Amino acid sequence: SAVERAEAFRTVAGNGAPVLHGVWSEAWGHEAIDRIWKEGGERPDGIFCGNDQIARGVADALRERGARVPGDVSVIGFDNWEIMAAQTRPPLTTIDTNLKELGREAGLMVLALAEGRAIEPGLRRLPCKLVIRDSCGGGRQQN
Repeated sequence: SAVERAEAFRTVAGNGAPVLHGVWSEAWGHEAIDRIWKEGGERPDGIFCGNDQIARGVADALRERGARVPGDVSVIGFDNWEIMAAQTRPPLTTIDTNLKELGREAGLMVLALAEGRAIEPGLRRLPCKLVIRDSCGGGRQQN
């Protein structure tokens, strides 16, 4: 799924925006910001993260460097892990992947396999939605 997310981002961004890869953790969010800041080039005004843990680390690392989220850099996560998103400062805008439905679908597939029923192979996609919170400025009025 990480490769699919990165490819989707590259397709949509279409402007050669860099994609960094690392461990899916808060620590990687800190490390990614370290790398971006050390490069010394133009700093991003927005960062889209592969999951909410990375996004929380990114938001913390930005704040530690004096960058305002979302004033200087907007941050968006992925998964809508509500406890993580709500505790990020500021609260994290994220993509809700509908994990409950994903788990339900996976469970139904396991049951079907256990019962000997044929399952059509291939990738399955479920709809997602954007949950807007303060980390991209959506939680307050913009001027």
